[in-house]
Amino acid sequence: MKKLLALALAVMLLMASAAFAESANVTTLSNFNLLLINDQGTQLVDLSDATVEVAMGSPRGVPTIQVDVQGGGQALLGAEIQFINGYMVLNIDGMSRPLAVSMQMSQAQEGIEKLFANMDSVSEFKLPAFKGVDIPKLNLTSVASMLPMLGITPQTSGQTTTFEIPAQYVSLILQTLVTQIPAEAKAKLGGLDQMLANAQFGISGKISDDGATSELLLDLVPAQGGAQIVPMASLYLASSANSDSFEIIVYQNGSPITLGKLDLVSDPAAATVDFAMNLMGQVALNVSLYPQDGAQVVAMELKAQEQEMKASLTYGEEGNQEYAQLAFENPNQSVAASADVVEAPAAGGGKEGTVAVNIALGSQSVILNADLFENKDDVVFRTIDNADRAYDANRMTEADNRALAADLQNALAGLMGYLNSIQVQPAA
Repeated sequence: MKKLLALALAVMLLMASAAFAESANVTTLSNFNLLLINDQGTQLVDLSDATVEVAMGSPRGVPTIQVDVQGGGQALLGAEIQFINGYMVLNIDGMSRPLAVSMQMSQAQEGIEKLFANMDSVSEFKLPAFKGVDIPKLNLTSVASMLPMLGITPQTSGQTTTFEIPAQYVSLILQTLVTQIPAEAKAKLGGLDQMLANAQFGISGKISDDGATSELLLDLVPAQGGAQIVPMASLYLASSANSDSFEIIVYQNGSPITLGKLDLVSDPAAATVDFAMNLMGQVALNVSLYPQDGAQVVAMELKAQEQEMKASLTYGEEGNQEYAQLAFENPNQSVAASADVVEAPAAGGGKEGTVAVNIALGSQSVILNADLFENKDDVVFRTIDNADRAYDANRMTEADNRALAADLQNALAGLMGYLNSIQVQPAA
């Protein structure tokens, strides 16, 4: 009888567990190996008994990311991230209260819920290769056709049209535009809206088009005592097929100084696009899309205040394998990092592959390798029952900071103990 009761109880528990299981996208990282490289040589940290499981789903309609870390046959860490009423709520098992961070956007919650509801499609989505794009020439002469509607009569001679917009008319337009700015946006402008509304300058314009290139030049001319004097600034836009350029120019003692410039260039045949921004020669940003050895590359380079940062995403397919590399470099600080993922369809369904993370800081490097497996599985998600008592990351008091630090120390104790027990061996 006792055996029958025990068996019945076990079946009931199993059924209860299955009842609360949710279908989820699960990513498992295992067979970790860590290499530490410095001037003294190379050392190996064997983490092959550790596993990390990340499950993503929507239990009871709540977008949830659940992380479980095991090592040495023990549960080392459990964590949950849930998106609730516009907040991202993080809980690590062992914390007395979770941590909540506002997503700052009213539409963020709805967008994330839709994303998690379509997780199957998202997980199967492949980044497309860029095939090139034709950027048509802008017809800037159409600006001249709108001027009569504003009561302005342009003058045309050959391929060039000129016009004048009086200062009082510009002021009226600016004041009208300022009244359309929402109050909450005005509060963030720091008085810029009033400065625009009170601006007193006229516009002297010129439009030309030789068939290949269309150009628009707007000179901003301050009005003093009803008379207009030399320009204080200019806006210049040039457009041709697959090439656009916009420039802001200010004048100092009559000499032009480029305040900022934007350039967009496309080569459809080569499937490349380049965007460049330069602010007074002090900040330069370049973003490029181009093919490389059968892969697609998205590259970004930023230079500012004698600092330089480079980042790139390279992805593609080879046979039945998909691969991607995310790379970052700060040459001034001798810092570089990259993450490489290679995966292919697994025999029993899902995807399997490898992950490699490489971090270099000066003469020191850290290389982490792991096996990767993605599949669809039933997961019992944990709930964050006290989300209404979460620490608010945007309103932390000193007492909150101390309590959170103690919570984290307690919650991470198992993981830190495991890491401290690992023996570091010289690499063979």
